[in-house]
Formats: sequence, C-alpha cells, structure tokens
Amino acid sequence: MWDHLNSVWDLSGRIVHFALTRPSESTPLAAIILVPIAALLYYAARSGRQLRRFRFVRVWHVVLSRRYLGHRSHVLDVLLMAGNISIFAIIIGQATLSMTAVSAAILDLLIGVFGTTGGTGLGHAFVGSVWALSLFLAYELAYWIDHYLSHSVPVLWEFHKVHHSAEVLSPLTNFRVHPVDSLVFVNIVAICNGVTTGVLHWVFNAGPVGLDFLNYTVLIGLAVTVFSQLQHTHIWISFTGLAGRLILSPAHHQIHHSVDPAHYNRNLGNLIAIFDWAFGTLHVPAKQRQKLVFGLDPRQAPKHDLNEGLVQPFVDAARLVVPEQPGAGAKAT
Repeated sequence: MWDHLNSVWDLSGRIVHFALTRPSESTPLAAIILVPIAALLYYAARSGRQLRRFRFVRVWHVVLSRRYLGHRSHVLDVLLMAGNISIFAIIIGQATLSMTAVSAAILDLLIGVFGTTGGTGLGHAFVGSVWALSLFLAYELAYWIDHYLSHSVPVLWEFHKVHHSAEVLSPLTNFRVHPVDSLVFVNIVAICNGVTTGVLHWVFNAGPVGLDFLNYTVLIGLAVTVFSQLQHTHIWISFTGLAGRLILSPAHHQIHHSVDPAHYNRNLGNLIAIFDWAFGTLHVPAKQRQKLVFGLDPRQAPKHDLNEGLVQPFVDAARLVVPEQPGAGAKAT
C-alpha cells in the first residue's frame, strides 16, 4: 500500500510541487509558450471578439518585450534560474523533509489515538478528487504560511527580498529566489502536505486512487503553472468582486510586488485568495490597469548581481541575528 502511495506521490509531486513556482527545467519553456496563449484567450473572452493575429503579437510583445528582458533586473533572474535548476535544486532536495515520513507519523498518531477506520466505501473518482483537492489546498495554505513568514520575520525577509528586488517582471522572475528562501518553502510544503496525506490516508484507509488522482493533479498543476507565470508579467489581468476574493489574478500578484506602502504584505497566496481573504491580507485590484512601480526602495539602485542575490542576504541576516556591538569598529586608545 505504501509502495503504491509513494509511486503515485513521486510522479504527481514532480508535476505539482517543485515545478509550480520553484526550480524546474521545463518551466521556462512552458512559460514562454503558455503565457501569451493564456493571456490571449483571456482578452479574447473578455472582449467577445474572435482571436486575431494582431492581439497575439501584442500580448507576445508584452511578455517578451526588450524593455523588460533587456533590463538589468532580468540579468539576475537568468543567473538565479541557472543556479536554481541545477546546483541549488540538488542541495535543497537533500535538505527537504520527507512528506512520506511526515505522513506516516501522522497516520501512526491517528491510528494510535482513534484506531483504524473501515474506509468510506465511496467511488474511486470521488476519492481521487478529494485527494487532489485536499493536497492542492494544503499546498496553497503552505504557500501562504511561507509567504507570510517571509514578509513578517526579519531574518527570512532578508532572503525573500531578493525576489522582490526585481524591477521588471517576466516568467523568469519565478526563478529569482534565494536558495534559503526555497529551502524554507519546500519544508513548509512537506509538513502541510505530509500532514494532509496522513489524515486522508487514515480517513479513507487507502492511498490516492491511481489514475483518477493523477489526472486531477495534472489538471490542477497545469492551471497553477500557467497562473504562476502570468503573475510575473506586465500583462494586466484583473479579477474583481467575488472572483477577486476567490482567485488571485496576475494583477493581484503585481500589486504584491508594488513599492506602494498600501500594497505591502498583501496578496500572499499563490492561486486562490481564500487564505488572504480569511487572514486579512487581501487587496483586490481595480479592473483598469493601475500604475505600479516594482522593486524595493525606489530611492535605492539595486545592482542585480550575484553578490546582491546570493551573498548579501547572508550578511544582512547575520547582522540581525548577531547585532554589531556599539563601538566594535573603534580603535583602542
């Protein structure tokens, strides 16, 4: 039973977990292909017009504009992408908690306290959809928790602000992530998804149901992948009203990257807005494009180099942990 759980989880995890918003060899290609198409379909549906070539060219131009891809900020995106899909991904993988181990511990705890269940007797399709939806919600909650901590805990912010130092947005900005930031993220996901898996396994007295679970997981994974890439573009796709309180549109995340103090620590979720709505961190964007400036302090000029993206966060975090003593640099007299 556990072998079946592990094999299904390993396969689906590569699609849903690390490949969604963190290092993956396939994400840059998927972003370049899927983002303009998704944006084109959105604008076509909104306007009610047929798809026209000039619209596709215009959307493609926004995604791959020289104004953005030629910006100094984009250089660091590319450099960190190269590291994140190779060296850092291996290191992070070795330092990540095992979701299977967390799940097994939770399952043993539940059995020890409540005993085993006889299962629910529900159909495979229903069970598979519950598994997929539950793990999706667990991932989304883990994303919100990680993001909230990254903005609230000063030491974690020193690493997370590498991502926020981007002054232009492109699909490759997804990779503008310090490895320490990624390490914290994947371990929080491992805990949330591991706990959820253990509870589901106890409730249904079985692992996820093969192809049903995998099919639902792939569909959710594709939706999250496209959305996470659209969020890091200058394409204004805004959900307002009830939709803006349930789903985080690309405009929601662009507001998250804004230097306007009114937008600080807002829209911390990944795809759905319910956790931001519940915890008071939601900022619903306007329907019409808002004029936003991205980055950190607009008075500073970031260098967008590897020292700023990899080394300096350690230095700044160390200063918070071990504050410099008064007069430490003064000469003895």
